[in-house]
Amino acid sequence: MIEGRLKSAGDNYEGLSSDCIEESTEGLLADERDKHTNSVDHPLTLQQVEEQNQLHDNVESNETLSNNTSSGTDSDSSSGSDSDCESGKYSYPKIELLETAKQPEPGMKFQTLDDAHGFYNAYALLKGFEAKRGTNYMRKKFHLICNRNGKPRATQDLIRKRKRKFIEKTNCQAKVIVKLIKGQWEFTTVRNEHNHPLCPSASLTKFFLSHKHISDEERSFLKVLQRTRIPPTKVMKIFRRMRGSSGNIPFKKKDPINSLCAEQHRKENSDVERTLMYLKELELRNPGFRYTKQTTGDNIVRSILWTDERSRMDYEIFGDFLSFDTTYTTEWHNMPFAPIIGIDNHGRTLVFGCALLHDETAETYKWMFQTLLHVMRGKMPISIITNQDEALAKAIAEVMPQVRHRFYKWDVMGKAQERIAAFMAERGNIKAELDNLVDNSLTETEFEEGWIALMQIYNASENEYLQLLWQTRKNWVPVYFRQDFYPFVESHGRGEGVNLLFKDYVLPNDRIDKFIERYEEIQKKILATADEDRLQTGTVPSCISLQPIEKHAANIYTRQIFLKVQRELLHSMAFNVHEVQKGAVYRLDKVFNYENPEFDRSNFEVLVESGTSAFKCPCTKFTRDGILCCHIFRLFTQFRINEIPGQYIVPRWTYKFKEEKAKEYKERCIEKTDTTTRYATFMSKMADLGKNVCSNPAKYEAFMHELDKIQENFAMEGENPENNGS
Repeated sequence: MIEGRLKSAGDNYEGLSSDCIEESTEGLLADERDKHTNSVDHPLTLQQVEEQNQLHDNVESNETLSNNTSSGTDSDSSSGSDSDCESGKYSYPKIELLETAKQPEPGMKFQTLDDAHGFYNAYALLKGFEAKRGTNYMRKKFHLICNRNGKPRATQDLIRKRKRKFIEKTNCQAKVIVKLIKGQWEFTTVRNEHNHPLCPSASLTKFFLSHKHISDEERSFLKVLQRTRIPPTKVMKIFRRMRGSSGNIPFKKKDPINSLCAEQHRKENSDVERTLMYLKELELRNPGFRYTKQTTGDNIVRSILWTDERSRMDYEIFGDFLSFDTTYTTEWHNMPFAPIIGIDNHGRTLVFGCALLHDETAETYKWMFQTLLHVMRGKMPISIITNQDEALAKAIAEVMPQVRHRFYKWDVMGKAQERIAAFMAERGNIKAELDNLVDNSLTETEFEEGWIALMQIYNASENEYLQLLWQTRKNWVPVYFRQDFYPFVESHGRGEGVNLLFKDYVLPNDRIDKFIERYEEIQKKILATADEDRLQTGTVPSCISLQPIEKHAANIYTRQIFLKVQRELLHSMAFNVHEVQKGAVYRLDKVFNYENPEFDRSNFEVLVESGTSAFKCPCTKFTRDGILCCHIFRLFTQFRINEIPGQYIVPRWTYKFKEEKAKEYKERCIEKTDTTTRYATFMSKMADLGKNVCSNPAKYEAFMHELDKIQENFAMEGENPENNGS
């Protein structure tokens, strides 16, 4: 990636078509072929139909080209110089063609060749075979043949080569010859007998290549849906509604993704030059936009980080907690895309900045964090959570040693499941018990003793990966971060974090320019959501109980945070209170089950410090999320506490917090701007004066004498503030 020079994406992808959405799979086993007979009454199974579809690829096109250069099976046909396999003409028959389909007969006439081919293709779909165009003569006489037409190959040769996507030829003579006569296309010869098994169901023959492709109109519509980033599942729903049922959809859910990838391969991938040009355009349109690039001595751009004025203000206000994930990478250069995420006073996701990184080494991550801190005026976060990565952890430890860093629990457990899935499956319920231990441990001792007992019960102590999880437990197990601020991480998980924000805008492997283009759209979406939240500021949300403390919470918290507090108040009603030690220790027993509890436990012991009105619950929700848990709210009800004590109101979750912090930030920016302007003006005048003074020794001595007097006066004014006004 060299700045100022645009690379070519390569010519190897020029021939790829977006129509090629067939998934590559392993070939058909030879012993399965031997099971087929040449009886037309023996129907194909679903597996055999899928195998036929899997074996069909561009080899078919090559064979058709070969057929066009040899003599045909009909005496009237001869091969012209123009090959006409035209696979793009194959399309899933329209519903009206299927409804009126019947057996072809000599003398049938059609207005166009496509009409004739469509008629025969609909018949083939219902009959259970795949039709294709064979030889033609001067584009005036075409053979529409069965795809098994052709000389069979030796079985031994097939076993030895085991080619993928190979169609077994049986020299099938089923075909029609359509000829242009007086401006109309007429069936002159019809042969309907096949010498191989047929597929009995249209719901299965739709997977044949000739029936799988969609019409030009549907293909264009599909591209529009893809370019607007409609998820594949929703694309399937749209086509299901259009076709009437999922059985009539001629592609699978992942086919649109493959189609889009193929289309991207045909285009030149944007190089860093285009990326920098786009960033410069953003900088011109938005004066607060700023980007920084990492380059080598040869002016090769390695990494880029960008942010804007609003994101920098958000970081100043809410930069105490950061989330970082490199799920997405660019398609061609394989550059990790790293959005730097935070959470606002409504509990919603914020984008503080984005980076395109050269690689995932500690040095690259170190550059990113150093650049981020420089852009953000040196403000350090308090806590940061990332996916599991040793290089990332090393960079954070070097650049921000005082920051509390942990890994996502779901990321660590997910990778463990991938690595030792078979090991866990052999040991029955170990995975469920391990998940329960990680999720529900309230103390470090409880977790560690439970882990040791679990390893002994399932004889899993010697597993190397589980040993690694144990050694790194303080980096990812939630119980080791009970006193650290990680707001709603356990409830958000992956779903409401980075992926929720980006999944509808970019693909997991997308082009460089797509990440940049979608950045603006994502920021606009965040801004629109913030505007909606501001409109709700003057309204009081509805309360679900008659407790005064709920109304108090509704008046102090932002709408989304109040809904979380309201949920805790509701769950508090599921507990009974028992006094264990008078005025000091209370046990809360769960008497009703409720949906999605954070800890699946039947009781909790809450400590109360006399004289300070301090409550300490072992679930430590207040220190983790900044709001009280249902257990403490239950004691508030018991003690008739009708308002949330001030010590338990975290300012960042209140309505006024952002407004006050934003005002302070803007005042500092204005003050800094004024100071910078005065400094620039002063230095400009001093430079002009210095040229004149320094050229004359007498003037220089006089000027320096007066300058010393000015400095002495400033020093005296600093010691006597009352004289500053004179």
